[in-house]
Amino acid sequence: MKMHWCTPLLALAAPVLSLPVTAPRSATAGSTRAIWLWNSNIIQDDSQVQKFISKMTSADHPFETVLALIDRDMGNAPWQSFIQKCTAAGLKVEGLMGDKQWIKGQTTEDGPTLEHELNWIQAYQASAPSDAKLTGIHLDVEPWALEDFEANKAQYVSSLQSIVSRVKKVTQPLNLPLGADLPFWGNTVPCGNANLDTCLLKDLDYVTFMTYRNTADSLLGIADPVLKAVKAVDSSKPVWLSVETSSECADVDLISYAGKTLSKMLSDLVKIDTSAKQKAASFAGIAVHSYEDFLTMSG
Repeated sequence: MKMHWCTPLLALAAPVLSLPVTAPRSATAGSTRAIWLWNSNIIQDDSQVQKFISKMTSADHPFETVLALIDRDMGNAPWQSFIQKCTAAGLKVEGLMGDKQWIKGQTTEDGPTLEHELNWIQAYQASAPSDAKLTGIHLDVEPWALEDFEANKAQYVSSLQSIVSRVKKVTQPLNLPLGADLPFWGNTVPCGNANLDTCLLKDLDYVTFMTYRNTADSLLGIADPVLKAVKAVDSSKPVWLSVETSSECADVDLISYAGKTLSKMLSDLVKIDTSAKQKAASFAGIAVHSYEDFLTMSG
């Protein structure tokens, strides 16, 4: 189930395959890519995994990082197998987790609680071989997607701070970098003595801003304030920008590359890379949302 919401972003404006073991790809400056994998059920299907790795390591659009939704119900074996295959292909796998209802101390549709997720991460990392360990944790907890966010903004933002702090207490001893998704308009939301775009940096090792627009210029326009804000607070903190490829978003013609060609999007990403790197040395790359929709792009 997808937990990554795009509509609120408009508020303001088996056995391991015998693959050759390769070192993680060290892409040229400004070409680093990550991708969200929400349908992590595919890791239980060898043919789907082979297709995934082939797509992600294509010479035309190589990715370096996979943000894979944690599903504890699969058991550890499929995860170990999947991550080992990705590791052999030079891909890093971060555990993706989140539920906007965690903000209220609840879960969506009887989903896992935050504590259950954290307990699984600790147990998994302790038992997995070195080439099957997660390389980071990526949070997608979006209180702004709650219907009553505006009426409870201060309380919900405070709850988000507590959640990030709680996760950090688990990831730090495990040497797992912690990142989170934030809206590009976070600079308009008060958060402690700062705003939402920077107040979580003390507990985050990197941040991904959901800068969903479908032209290079428009994306850079909304990315510029957050790049400057993070640079002013901590110029060493890696910042990711992101693009949307879903056709299911409101205002899809404004925020998503759905319906556009893959070559057009890739061309725009190069432009975004070049400009963002000039604006902030800590610019880390571009994340694509998401694998399922990326597959539908052609040309």
